[in-house]
Amino acid sequence: MGKGGENIPKPKFLGKRCDALGRKITLQEVKTHRTPEDAWMVHNNKVYDVSNWHDHPGGHVIFTHAGDDFTDIFAAFHPSDALRHLENFYIGELAESSIDLKPEKQKNFEKAYRELRSKLIVSGMFKSNKMYYAYKCLSNLMIWAFGCLCVLKSDSFSVHMFGAFLLALFWQQCGWLSHDFLHHQVFKNRTYGDYAGVFWGNVCQGFSVGWWKNKHNTHHAVPNLHESCPDAHDGDPDIDTMPVLAWSLKMASTASSTKLGQFFVKYQSILYFPILLIARISWLMQSFTYAFGLGEGIWESKGSEDARRNFPLKNAERLGLLVHYLWLGSLIFGNMSLFRGLAFFLSFSDNVRIYVGISVRIRSQWHVNV
Repeated sequence: MGKGGENIPKPKFLGKRCDALGRKITLQEVKTHRTPEDAWMVHNNKVYDVSNWHDHPGGHVIFTHAGDDFTDIFAAFHPSDALRHLENFYIGELAESSIDLKPEKQKNFEKAYRELRSKLIVSGMFKSNKMYYAYKCLSNLMIWAFGCLCVLKSDSFSVHMFGAFLLALFWQQCGWLSHDFLHHQVFKNRTYGDYAGVFWGNVCQGFSVGWWKNKHNTHHAVPNLHESCPDAHDGDPDIDTMPVLAWSLKMASTASSTKLGQFFVKYQSILYFPILLIARISWLMQSFTYAFGLGEGIWESKGSEDARRNFPLKNAERLGLLVHYLWLGSLIFGNMSLFRGLAFFLSFSDNVRIYVGISVRIRSQWHVNV
């Protein structure tokens, strides 16, 4: 998650909370501080105030657990040395009455989860196989090369369409490679992971990794959860697709407020894949407006404005996006007629739609099962 706690500044707001320092605070009181402007959080029964910390290295994801316990999500997103920075935000202790009120079922779940995570760490399950990722990177570049050669070395329409199929497969694989590099699964040095993400994300796919990380880190912090209230930031932006797509009965129930929503929900089983035809196009538009700061962007998630202002590697990302459009534009417009170029574009977009649709359905089911 971002720089994982590197170069943490002293909070500017601490003086406003001096009256709370060291005192006992109930969980009920913590729950009243659940917005970015007023955010209290609990870690190992200690209470911290991160209000208005929009410069958080990991982005706006920090506010997903405002008003709640973030002990386990902190461990999942940060290296162990990030713990030393928490003291900058300390304001008090969780009252014993609140600790005792936690349901026994929840306590048992947390204990089992932490034991499982410790066993996975000890067994080396979080250590990456560098040779595997070298193979995946090289094999994916070969897919890209064959896709380009189908265009450069042939005038056949069918061969060009096969090239579009290969490029769509290339982009699908780029998505998962970017995912692993940007989650810092491959390298311990996070700078290496970020720049690898810029290559596979910005240069190869045309997607801003800063835009993606702002949304996707939040998704992992609160997977498939609806926001608790309009002011909170504890909802998963990946399922914020109404009125076009409903991922739960709760979302579908809100469709009655508009005729458009009623139409899409009623025919969602038919429209699901056609809607995803524009998924890549919409992500490209969101990435470009995010990276270049064009207005308020398109279909932004909560916190995008602050994240866009502070996101790292801004120049590298912008250059990467320009390189993407340069190589893709040259491939299409330098070797095809306008009609065939349009067919090529629609073909690889359609194939990406199928790959995305299948992977999204599998991923959604996986998160539900977990």
